[in-house]
Amino acid sequence: MEPYFYYWAKAKFVSNGLAFHLFPYHCLDVVAVADVWLENAAALKKTFLNAWGYSNIEVLRAWILFFVGLHDLGKLDLNFQLKAPDAAKVLLPSDFTPFLSRIKPQLAFDHGQAGYAWFVQTLQETALAVHDPDTLCHWMAAVAGHHGTLNNNDTLPRLKAPKDLLRLDYDARLNWIETLNRLFLIPAQAHNYEAPYLPEKLLAGFCSVCDWLGSNTDYFVYQDTVTEDLIGYLRDKRMLAQQALQDAGLIATPLKQGGMSLIFPAYLPQGLQKKVDTLPLQPGLTVIEAPTGSGKTEAALAYASRLLAAGQADSVIFALPTQATANAMLERLERIAPSLFPESQSNILLAHGKARFHERFKGLKKLGLGLTTQAKEEAGVYCSQWLGSSRKRVFLGQIGVCTIDQVLLSVLPVRHHFVRSFGLGKSVLIVDEIHAYDSYMNGLLDRVLKAQQRMGGSAILLSATLPSQRLQSIAANWHADVTLTNHSYPLLTHISQQAAETEQFPGPDTTPVKTVQMALNYTALARPDTELQQKIVRAAESGAIIAVICNLVDDALAVYQQIKRQTHLPVDLFHARFCLQDRMTKEMEVTGHYGKTALRQGGRILIATQVVEQSLDLDFDWMITQICPVDLLFQRLGRLHRHDRIRPEGFFTPNCTVLLPLGSGQEMPDYGLHQLIYANVRALWRTEQLLKAHTVLCFPDVYRAWIEQVYAESAWPNESTALTQAYEDYMIQQEGKAAKARNLSVSDTSPYRDTDATAALLTRDGEMALSLIPVSDQTGKRCLLKGQELDTLTEYQRDEMLSLNTIPVPSSWHKYLPPAEDGLHFLPMILHDETWMVYSAPQCQDSKSCNFNSLV
Repeated sequence: MEPYFYYWAKAKFVSNGLAFHLFPYHCLDVVAVADVWLENAAALKKTFLNAWGYSNIEVLRAWILFFVGLHDLGKLDLNFQLKAPDAAKVLLPSDFTPFLSRIKPQLAFDHGQAGYAWFVQTLQETALAVHDPDTLCHWMAAVAGHHGTLNNNDTLPRLKAPKDLLRLDYDARLNWIETLNRLFLIPAQAHNYEAPYLPEKLLAGFCSVCDWLGSNTDYFVYQDTVTEDLIGYLRDKRMLAQQALQDAGLIATPLKQGGMSLIFPAYLPQGLQKKVDTLPLQPGLTVIEAPTGSGKTEAALAYASRLLAAGQADSVIFALPTQATANAMLERLERIAPSLFPESQSNILLAHGKARFHERFKGLKKLGLGLTTQAKEEAGVYCSQWLGSSRKRVFLGQIGVCTIDQVLLSVLPVRHHFVRSFGLGKSVLIVDEIHAYDSYMNGLLDRVLKAQQRMGGSAILLSATLPSQRLQSIAANWHADVTLTNHSYPLLTHISQQAAETEQFPGPDTTPVKTVQMALNYTALARPDTELQQKIVRAAESGAIIAVICNLVDDALAVYQQIKRQTHLPVDLFHARFCLQDRMTKEMEVTGHYGKTALRQGGRILIATQVVEQSLDLDFDWMITQICPVDLLFQRLGRLHRHDRIRPEGFFTPNCTVLLPLGSGQEMPDYGLHQLIYANVRALWRTEQLLKAHTVLCFPDVYRAWIEQVYAESAWPNESTALTQAYEDYMIQQEGKAAKARNLSVSDTSPYRDTDATAALLTRDGEMALSLIPVSDQTGKRCLLKGQELDTLTEYQRDEMLSLNTIPVPSSWHKYLPPAEDGLHFLPMILHDETWMVYSAPQCQDSKSCNFNSLV
């Protein structure tokens, strides 16, 4: 009997004692999952082949299964075996039993790190010695990190034990390596080829998922009796592996042919959408620059469908800048999911800090919980229980909708970040509004794109307002040899996997022209003055749908209160700083009243912040906006006359009023608090100068022309020295933020836990928000805003209610809080003429920012 049969890999207490699963059987359970998954997922095989750069799948499969079988090599060590001493006493030869109680195993033993170290030590004594050791150690580091942390620490574990016992460990490891060699490498003649190099995160993510499923005792029951026919054992487990993969939602059948006409049959392709069906059916980077409302989303999904049909990916991940835009995209993708996966169930997941509260997503998870095996084989849309039960699995289904931070976590030192990387690598990654991210987030996004390119994946980036230097930076990140020369607008840029082909397609001359009448209004604090407020009210009373967009929540609240007092018409307030349960309601109300399908039955006014400028399909007759950089101004204008519809009298043509503070006209302009939001003062000033010089904007012509002028590196002739110096200081800060992001993404520090707080901390330049929970003391009872009594709730209910009532505020608010008591800050505040106590809970810091005044 081979010595590795003396070792256990899984153990648990049961009613009649301790149950354990022998080491070789657990390893082969995981191998069975890997083998069946590769066999049933053509796109997954292509992902591995694309990353490897060769076409011999049998050799690659052999190496993958060989190393997956080694993932728990570190368990062939007494340090691990003595974690369950009763099992060790049963399994190890009886001659060793008297010694076991005297052995003191390492307390902090990491079997992943130990497996890597033992592999490095024994490598030259195996049949693997003919291959490049660096490549093989790279593979081993990937599979040994399946518990969340990748490292190449080859420090051997210490243990004082009889030499014969230590020799048994050694022989078990050596024999297991040789057994896997006979099972996989020799039959595939893999030693006739150089050992392939695979991106570490691709293999690590794949192995981790296989280990999760292979450890599920619903499918793989413990076996503690020896059967030396390992080939037969592996064959018998394949059917169970198939069922486990099916139930988990990891296998689906994509469409046979994609494209605009098949995914959107009722949609007449316009502009760059016509180019989608001519793009190569190979992995690559695609950037679509086109006006807001021109159908970039449909173009991206149509191209993604063609890549799915060609077997170049098995899923689609759609990343957006905000929770509101991700929530809206969920419904759109749910509608087209049956077209993308017409012959099988498709799992769709929503991933952001508050996804678990989204009613539609909760419904999809509930549907997945109740599906029978037969139903899972039929076409439909749901979210499997397995996929929906862990945030680490958000990119493993067929369709993922998320906020951008969930994607950025794939390159940050978070436990199991490589599972996210693996999910992205086998998917078509679509990132919307790529102009919306700061230098820090762009630094992380560049790392994501580089990783996607190394793993042989595809990425599609969407923007209406991308500066050409940022486009060049993105292209160079995909491949250093790319230089872009076409700066037309609209523009579709495609770069192949190895940059062998770089194509740019200008948009057709038939792109619809939209002219917008612009007016500037200088007021104190850049808020609407009395005259403008009255004009807004009169316009709404004549039937107009109006948006007033503010940069600051305080401004939005003040304007909301002033205008609401002047009219009986509905006035809505929308910003990112409501408590969650109100925020979700607000989102639905805003899209219902101002969206594409809204029933317009009279005038209405929306007072909002930047939450409306990205990805939300809203449509206004007249817009008033505070000054902002030109690219964001164009985003806001994309919500003005967005759809063809009958407009009220006086609003047949688009009109926009831009509000500026009185101090902005100085040599060194002072934009007040607005320049805290938009730190690039030069971009604000240049935008203001262009608006002064042009009362009419003609789209799409102004997109490229104005953005290039505003973001040009060279100084304008009329720019002051002070403004130039302010810009240089700003750029130094931005370069520092980008460098910080790059350094963090390759950090070898101990990984963080994968939590909402971690996402906020690591993906937002450390701008971790403070979370406040208003609580009222009513006759000795602590009650939330809507009257729920905290002390009567179970622990789970209380956690849920606190999440729903948490109000995230800027971290700078912390200076207003008194010293903490028992980990909480107590701050009396007046709300609705009542005294409320605000609890600041550090462990709840999982949101970006908010404003307490939203409750007034």
